[in-house]
Amino acid sequence: MKPFMLPLAAALLFGATPAALAGPCAETVTQTQAALDKLLDALAAAGPSAPESAGALLSHEPTPESIAQSEAALGDGTRPEVVQQTLDLARQADANGDEAACKAQVAKARALLNLK
Repeated sequence: MKPFMLPLAAALLFGATPAALAGPCAETVTQTQAALDKLLDALAAAGPSAPESAGALLSHEPTPESIAQSEAALGDGTRPEVVQQTLDLARQADANGDEAACKAQVAKARALLNLK
């Protein structure tokens, strides 16, 4: 193999690793997370605002879970937080190779989001 091909081959090999490690329902979890993120964006745009948190003032990026908690604290309900917790359980089941549990958690999250 030519010397300049080795770094390219290594990059391709390591670039494919995350896809190879994804569990059987990872794509559905990702799609459902995107729907939750869209809901959070809509709630944030339509709802009341709150002062910046200490983490925000330190330039820390918010997580979907912290956004859901903030929305719940503002009175936007706990549904986004419950959906996030359910998706976290689905990810854990997927990582453990438990496809049935993952699919059950994703179905629960999708029902909470009124998705098919």
